[in-house]
Amino acid sequence: MSSVCAQNQKAANKFEDNFPYPACWQDNVRMGFLLSTFRERTVNPESFDSKLQFWTNLIRDYCEYKGDANFNKEELKIRFTRNGHVPACLDTVLSNMLQLKIICASEDYKLNINSNWTEWALHNFIKGPFLWVYGTLKFWLNPNEMTADTHRIEYVHMDVLRKFCMQVYELLQKSPFKGTVQPYEVFIEEVLRVMTISENCIKMCAQTLHYERKIDLLYKLGDSENRIQLIKVPMENEPVTGINENDIVIHKMKAVRMTLMEQLRDIEVKIEEIKSSIRKYLKENNRRMAKPLLQKKHLLENTHKKQSLALQNIETLLLSVEEAKHNGIILDAYKSGSKALQNIFDTSNLNNDTVTDIVADVNETIETHKEIGDILADTNLNVSDSYDDNDLERELAQITGENVETETKIDKTIAYEKSVLTDDQLINMLEELEVEQKSPGETERSQQLKKPSRKPKGDKIPILLHAFALISIDNDVCVFTKTEKSLPICISRNNRL
Repeated sequence: MSSVCAQNQKAANKFEDNFPYPACWQDNVRMGFLLSTFRERTVNPESFDSKLQFWTNLIRDYCEYKGDANFNKEELKIRFTRNGHVPACLDTVLSNMLQLKIICASEDYKLNINSNWTEWALHNFIKGPFLWVYGTLKFWLNPNEMTADTHRIEYVHMDVLRKFCMQVYELLQKSPFKGTVQPYEVFIEEVLRVMTISENCIKMCAQTLHYERKIDLLYKLGDSENRIQLIKVPMENEPVTGINENDIVIHKMKAVRMTLMEQLRDIEVKIEEIKSSIRKYLKENNRRMAKPLLQKKHLLENTHKKQSLALQNIETLLLSVEEAKHNGIILDAYKSGSKALQNIFDTSNLNNDTVTDIVADVNETIETHKEIGDILADTNLNVSDSYDDNDLERELAQITGENVETETKIDKTIAYEKSVLTDDQLINMLEELEVEQKSPGETERSQQLKKPSRKPKGDKIPILLHAFALISIDNDVCVFTKTEKSLPICISRNNRL
């Protein structure tokens, strides 16, 4: 920690060389105006406001540069004296910043964040007015002493303090601080390692974060300086409950563990040194000096063994505490989940009887739907039977411009298409067929002799074989069959070949 503080002090000593002064700082005419006292604002409002804004920004940059939100009027005069010209406008600047609450008195700020309601009321309603009356009387009696007091009043730049608080809180959200209790000295070392900031400002940032309920602080008991002992950073979404007795016990156990580890390292170093000395004496054949060292080594090894066992027990206890903590978190999650589920059941009216009734209603509705579908599927509306095909065909013929004869053929064709021959009718038609048993030449000579006689029906040869086609041609229905000579025969409706 000392090295880090030295670096910060070194940076403060080089303020004149490194501070980023504004560009107009080298302009003598401009700076002569800015360092002088303020005139009435009614004379030149724009000039008054620009000068006030210049000093407001300069004071903020100065506080950020030095790493401390606290400052006083005397300090500003020393830092911003230019070529022997002391700023004479700081009273007006500080008064305006107080009115706008850009700054506030350091004592008032510390009282607001560290005191309870009773102390705050006592300060604001009793102590504050009394100090104001005392200061007024003191000013009338000794104006010079009152002026010196105003130079020593400490102020806090609120914007700079908020910026530092954000940076410190971001650091606390990382390891090893998040979700743990750490000594305040460890916190100071880590902040100084990362940031260029004063220890006083670090303490004020910690107190501010504690006031905002982001971290917990434990002050050392019985300490008049109100020093911080422990700092606790809760886990994300974990409420700030304060540093309790369990946290203190865990911190003490961790401190003992660190002490034991340091002692073990020291013992190991001493044992190695004794071993080296023993080897040295043995090389010199000085066994008388080696024996006491060997005994001391045995004692240190026994001590090392005991402390190692104690360290192991402490590690076991810490692991058990962490495990119990996680088990408690899991149990709380179970309780919350069970309560939430029960609330859902209550608000949604979910129980065994309600679910059973609803499922039964659903099954009944589905069965009714199936029955309705079956009824609709089996119903034949016979819409087409109410129209005559002949009428429809005649109407189509009229639309296409066909004559009446064509319409008659269409009617007959429709009539024949509607007639369906049964198997018995077809067999009777085939049995009535007559086939002449003559060659084509004999048939031709018989026709020349004009012998139209036919054989009686009893001489007819049944030729019914396998009918394989039935078609309708105009007014006839033809059946094609095969004879013994594999010749197709066409049989008409009128029993003609």
